[in-house]
Amino acid sequence: MGLLDRFKNLKEAAQEWSEGSSIASLDRKIENNLVAMESGSEIERTAAVKALTIQAQTDDKWTDPIINSFIRVLSKQPSSTQEAIIDGLMALRKSKPSRDKDIFGAIQETFDSPHPSVRSKTVEIWTRFSLKSDAKKSDTIADLFEILSDEDKDVRYQTQESLVKILNTVPKAALPELKKALGDDDWRVVYHSIVILTGFAKKYPAPSVALAPEVIEAFNSGERLKERAADCIGMLGLANPEAMKPAVPGLIKGLESKSSELRKASATALGRIGSKNGMVVFHAVPKLAKALKNEDWYVHTEVVKALGYIGSNKPTLVKPYLALIENKTKTGADHKICDAAKWALKKAGG
Repeated sequence: MGLLDRFKNLKEAAQEWSEGSSIASLDRKIENNLVAMESGSEIERTAAVKALTIQAQTDDKWTDPIINSFIRVLSKQPSSTQEAIIDGLMALRKSKPSRDKDIFGAIQETFDSPHPSVRSKTVEIWTRFSLKSDAKKSDTIADLFEILSDEDKDVRYQTQESLVKILNTVPKAALPELKKALGDDDWRVVYHSIVILTGFAKKYPAPSVALAPEVIEAFNSGERLKERAADCIGMLGLANPEAMKPAVPGLIKGLESKSSELRKASATALGRIGSKNGMVVFHAVPKLAKALKNEDWYVHTEVVKALGYIGSNKPTLVKPYLALIENKTKTGADHKICDAAKWALKKAGG
């Protein structure tokens, strides 16, 4: 064997040793990071997870074991480490699509995480998947409605915003889940669902009316929901006043509530319904006029507007109270009431 051949063999042997050494070195690093992920400080655990995610993408033989380790320890980790593991699982699923079911099952369980930031992160992920075109086949939307009962206010409101986006993007998939949520036992789920439907009804009134019975039931079920439900009833009344007829007795009672906000919301709802069909709310007109006579000036603006809207549809209903409205154009407690009274007087034909 010549000198050149011996040199070539030596070079190949050195390369094989170097590669073997490199692989052994990577294996040791991965093993050390797996230990750190379970026994280190929160900072060390989080750093280990990020390193493991990169290492799993470097050597395919480690991808499944690292995914398995992430899934196994996920629920036991502190906040930032749980978030890092979720990010890692989402990254690794791209190279291991066969593990989708395992990965999403593990992430789904973090809806029960004790850390609000982790629950919020899961909401973001579930929102992205719910917005996909195949959302009809997914249960992610139903999961999000359940999170409206979260103990953390920020998580609830983030979920509400997410569901607004989803409802506007895939309404056929989201509306049935919204209908179920409006009948939920948890008042927080119902409250946020009403807010979501109210916004949707402004853009898409016709399909929203199908949920009118659930909204009316929520309005009649408890004080916590009345104000928001009244607002929603008014929006639905613009689309189909007849469908909101069962809500009118409750709205009339709302005019005499101890809550000034409910009195305002009830007056607004009656005005919106009456602007489309005054006869649906004709029983409310004397009650609205009575509210205008008392010293509760805080609601007078909404009351005179309601009378104006009803009068614009059925002038004869409001005609007996035109003098009362005209009086408010001069004696309202502030200029907003006076201006609203002038507008209402004109609308009602005074």
